[in-house]
This record gives sequence, structure tokens and C-alpha cells, in this order.
Amino acid sequence: MRVPKRAVLAAAILVLVACGGGGTTSTTPTEEAAKSSLVMAFVPSQNAQTVLTSAKPITDYLGKEIGATITPQVPTSYAAVAEGMTSNLVDSAWVGPLDYVIGHQVNGSEPMTKSVRKGVAGYNSFIIARKGTGINSIKDLKGHSFAFGDVISASSNLYPKYWMKQNGIDPDKDLSKSVNISNQTAVALAVCNGQVDAGAIYDDARTNAGADTACPGIMDKTQVIFTTPQLIPGDPQIVRHQMNSAQKKKLTDAMIKLGSDPSMSQYLKALFTIEKLVPAQDSDYQQIRDVVKGVAPDLLKGYPAASPTPSPSKSP
Repeated sequence: MRVPKRAVLAAAILVLVACGGGGTTSTTPTEEAAKSSLVMAFVPSQNAQTVLTSAKPITDYLGKEIGATITPQVPTSYAAVAEGMTSNLVDSAWVGPLDYVIGHQVNGSEPMTKSVRKGVAGYNSFIIARKGTGINSIKDLKGHSFAFGDVISASSNLYPKYWMKQNGIDPDKDLSKSVNISNQTAVALAVCNGQVDAGAIYDDARTNAGADTACPGIMDKTQVIFTTPQLIPGDPQIVRHQMNSAQKKKLTDAMIKLGSDPSMSQYLKALFTIEKLVPAQDSDYQQIRDVVKGVAPDLLKGYPAASPTPSPSKSP
């Protein structure tokens, strides 16, 4: 019996495909291998060495839990932390909620946990003023000098600017002078020492280590003149999207364990005045996206300016 040529051709094609012929190759990406050494970055909201001193016991704890060496690092700016994740120089990080939102847009970074303070997974932004300046409310800021924090800090930049606008103050036109200082302890000190009349900080950077030593009586010399009416979502601890999935799961579990381990509470408190850590997810930060749209929508496209490439910080 003669077999039709079409049938022969079809059978040949099926055999070729089954054998992987035709020059095609699989496009399924290979998962990144688990790493024996990881870098964990911390935003420079305090003096870098102060942060590293508290971070080292934390990274040692986490490294023991996951079976890998974890090196703490404090890059030069908030944006530099996320840029390190984009370029695979940083594997996980402790960041502010705004730089997480921007970083998620840029590199797909994922939240593992978020910080709890005063019993809630959120915190306030404060505007403080030096006593004797005549500033007693947010509406009194017009014509005065002001210190904002890092350009992508939620508590010391985004939210203060949002609420200034809500109260009739244009932060770009109505202040006599404005400066940006990434270290929020330094913002509080700039107000206390009279370098500026007022400034924006998280609740409450005036109590950070070394603040009262650098400006004795800081709590008496300054006053809170505005507190955000809603809590800013708790600052997240994030992980690089491309990290090996099993290692990512181990690190997330270790972060959750760290966040409720009584033996580690002193280090969390010293680090960023954190009481404990709880699980986090991306939807927790939708409020940040909504505020950004009302203040600086271009932030959702990426960082406002190039930041220095992260380089390893010396461990204590």
C-alpha cells in the first residue's frame, strides 16, 4: 500500500520536533544558584558606623539561620541601595517604603518583612522646629529655612512636601532655603544647632544614638510642630527578585524569626528603633504610590538623580 507523501512528511516533522531538531533551543531561564555569601544593605538614615555596629549582630544571626555569610553594608544614599540590587551587588536590604516602591518598579525587588514600632507596622513623619523661631504649625514655615531628608525618603521628604502643599505651603517656592540631608539624625541636629529653622524626620530621630550628645537638650530645644495624620506603611526589608527561590524562602523565614526573637530586640531597636518585624507584601505600599502621584509622579519612573555605586562598607 502506498503511503501519501503528505503523511510521510508530517511524520518526519513530528520525529524531528520530538528529537529537538530544527535548531530550536529552550528559552526557559535557568534559576540562579544559591550563594554562599550575600550582601545586606542598610539605608544611611543614621551615621554609617552606628548603623553597622547594630547591623553586624543581625547579619550574623541571619547568616547562621540560612547557612551563608551575610555582609552588612551602608551605601552612600537611599537610591544607591536599590541600585545595588539592580546591578546584583546587593542581595537584600533594609529600606524606606518610598525607595522600595521605586525599586520595585525598577528591579522587581520583593518585600519580606516590615518594621513595627509602638505596636503598629507603620510610623509618623514629624516636622520639628527650633524653639524661638516663631514656628508653631506647618503654616508658619513660609519664609523659613528647612532641612529635608534623602530625596527618596518617605518620612523626611515625600510626606512633608505633600502635607505642606495641603496646608498652602509650596516647598519649592515658599521656604527661604532648603537642604537635603540623608542622615535623619543629622536633620534633627541641624535644627537643634540652628543651621536651619525646621526639618523633617521620622518619629522620632531626635532620640537616635548620639543625638543628645551632639546637641545636649535636643528634646527641649526643639518641638514637633506637625505630625502626619496617617501612618506611613512600615519600612520594609526586601530581597532581590532574581535570588534563588529556596534561598529567598530561607532568608524570609529567618527575617520573620529574627523579628520576634527576644535576644535580638536590642539590636533592632538600636538599628532603626524597631520593636519587631512582621511579614509584608507589595500591596501594603499602595498608599505610598497614591501619595507619590500627588507630589512627584515621575518618581514611579525611576530615581530622581544618579547616585554613587554602592561599595562595601567596613564592618565593625
